[in-house]
Amino acid sequence: MAPASSQFDAAIIGGGVIGCTIAWRLSQAGMRVVVIERGEIGQEASWAAGGMLAPLAEANRADAFLDLVIRSCAMYGDFARELREMTGIDIAYRTEGTLYLALSDADEEELEHRWQWQCEAGLNIKKLNADDVRNLEPAVTPTLRWALRFPDDHQVDNRQLMVAVAAAAKKASATFLLHTEAHDIVSSNSQVSAITTSQGTVQADTVIFAAGCWSDSLTINGTRVKNDFLVEPVRGQMIALEMPEPRMQHVIYSSNGYLVPRHGGYVIAGSTTEKVGYDKRVTASGIASIIDHAIEIAPNLAAQSVRETWAGLRPKTKDEWPILGTDPGIKGLIYATGHYRNGILLTPLTGQAISELVTRGESTVNLTPFNVARFDQDLRRSA
Repeated sequence: MAPASSQFDAAIIGGGVIGCTIAWRLSQAGMRVVVIERGEIGQEASWAAGGMLAPLAEANRADAFLDLVIRSCAMYGDFARELREMTGIDIAYRTEGTLYLALSDADEEELEHRWQWQCEAGLNIKKLNADDVRNLEPAVTPTLRWALRFPDDHQVDNRQLMVAVAAAAKKASATFLLHTEAHDIVSSNSQVSAITTSQGTVQADTVIFAAGCWSDSLTINGTRVKNDFLVEPVRGQMIALEMPEPRMQHVIYSSNGYLVPRHGGYVIAGSTTEKVGYDKRVTASGIASIIDHAIEIAPNLAAQSVRETWAGLRPKTKDEWPILGTDPGIKGLIYATGHYRNGILLTPLTGQAISELVTRGESTVNLTPFNVARFDQDLRRSA
């Protein structure tokens, strides 16, 4: 760990999967990079996620956000190979695809709508009858009516991903300041110059704000941004269950939950969506509802033992899109936060886009729809 008074080219606030990936990419470009993390590396939303890469299964319409997540998902094959070559860590990238089950009249109506608009948009989507689904996944409920299959939706082991990108950043010579609170971003003449922290002052001409749910801690020259900017924590509880034979291969969604099969003989079931502030407790009611919905998808899970339960906080903006790109008023301040349910999915593209902004002054990714300026213009402070 370097002393907090060191000079860096770029300082990243937040040591989750987004912050570490940006640190890796900038370090690869030859920059002196420091990651400032309030706790341990990657122990918040990145660790608690499910690892689904499901841009189509979760899409409700064709828009700029859908373009972003599809592009990022398509990067994952090369991204996984690069991480494995650099670190020796396998992030368990799997390409079996996603199934979305119709179990009720309401499900059929929703999935029929999704089928129609995605076909019209030219997306890769398949409609399967119940027998086709059972041939792929014999464990699904006998009450299944039909399903959609999304072949281009994939998955990774998010915890292995977190370990891998942190290792890659360290191997590329990024510095980490752990258990260090970032208090204030200092700017002069509308240019970032430093960050004051609990361990001293870090000098840097570029600051990347990747603090996720802790974005409300942001102050610039001692002034907190307005509430319109704040990224709200949303709790998601999850459970891991032992997986019986025949083992699932696909990620399986219903309207009430999802199952994510993992190498090692277990399946992750999720999730709740709860606005409870920074409360990360696992609750009986939350886990009970997840188990009920998991058994609805695959009844043979009812007899399986519980391997683990946990909860994490998703960083949600008010429009549920991430905040990506430069600050309109302060040179050198860049945002990469508020990824909500899509932080793992957007990791490769966010790392690329933000590193391009820093090293080239522009990105090959159109970040305009995701700029912080889409919120209240009064967020800007005199710097």
